[in-house]
Amino acid sequence: MRWQEKFVAVLDSTLEYIRNERIAAVLVPIVLSDEPEIVMIKRKKTLSRSAGHIAFPGGMRDEDETPLETALREAEEEIGVRAEDVEVLGFLTPKEVVEHRIKIHPVVGVIFSKDFVRNDYEVERILVDRLEFVLKSRRIADWGPNFECAGELVWGASSRIIDDLYMRILDRFGSIDSFFQR
Repeated sequence: MRWQEKFVAVLDSTLEYIRNERIAAVLVPIVLSDEPEIVMIKRKKTLSRSAGHIAFPGGMRDEDETPLETALREAEEEIGVRAEDVEVLGFLTPKEVVEHRIKIHPVVGVIFSKDFVRNDYEVERILVDRLEFVLKSRRIADWGPNFECAGELVWGASSRIIDDLYMRILDRFGSIDSFFQR
């Protein structure tokens, strides 16, 4: 089974959303090389929301956009990945950020290059790490699951997004090791 087929096997094929909700969307970029890698960002500490957090490229939906369009636009703005260079594989369960009354819609897509262009205003650092390592770093804390990506702690909504992927892989493949077997 090819990597894309393995991901499609655990993802939702459609994305449901309510137009009048406060919606954000993120791209969960997967770089396909010998081993799948996940791409995240460290947000600048000067930002008004989620300053310094490890996150996926993404942001608030513009008025007439779908969450998919938002995720692709934000990925281009934050890490320089053009929409036409993303192969969208599917969707994960939206995550509520209660303190901001926002629902984040995760879009999983494959990219084939690591030629990123960092948005200096919003992004302090682009993180790329082996997806297998990130998933196997899972720890449960009082506040929920957390992960490690490129030496950084991932918690909050971003960790809940990764945990959704983690749990789907376990449900479909039985273990993280089985998913990564060729």
